[in-house]
Amino acid sequence: MIPPEIAFSLKEMEPSTHSVLIYDTTENKRDVLFSHLKYGQTDSKLVYVCSEESPESIREGMKSEGIDVSGLEAINRLAVHTYDQVYIKKDGSVNIPEIIQGFADLALASKQQGMRGIRAAAEMSCFFRRGKVPQLVEYERALGKGFYFPGMGVCAYNVLEMQSAGCLDVLMPLLRAHGNVILTGPKGAVSLPAERVQQRQVERTLEIRIPAR
Repeated sequence: MIPPEIAFSLKEMEPSTHSVLIYDTTENKRDVLFSHLKYGQTDSKLVYVCSEESPESIREGMKSEGIDVSGLEAINRLAVHTYDQVYIKKDGSVNIPEIIQGFADLALASKQQGMRGIRAAAEMSCFFRRGKVPQLVEYERALGKGFYFPGMGVCAYNVLEMQSAGCLDVLMPLLRAHGNVILTGPKGAVSLPAERVQQRQVERTLEIRIPAR
């Protein structure tokens, strides 16, 4: 169950919002991302990009949260993709302009069909698992703190996986590449604008130590 302040920030999200979620458990990730999509199932195109879980397990999780997966997929209002369909090609390349344009085209097409745009949720672990961290930071910065297209996106980062990969030094730059930050960890959960995020608060909430760059 997500705290009311996070539920409110997700429900009231406006098109062009670029948010980031840092989480420590699959349950916390699902709570936030599925809520994000659920709030848009009546007025937006929904997109989920998998890195950690399979499309099948994500679809089942969505159903358990009250998302009409079968109905929305039947009318092309929900798409569940694997990371290699969106971010990292099978040859290992990352085409940043192409990725962004793909989301933009989808959002603009949805807008033309009478929807608010797209609500997208993405597991970003693929970049750490495939050794594409520099490309990841470049991609997030290229998107900007707010999208130029009618999209509401939440980029989801597993803090334990980042820690295991030795990549916590890029955590603060990644947070500051977004407009809004959601933290869920052992010491609770918080949602606030990226410019107000302090490193000590991140470390305290997630119970981690961020190394100097």
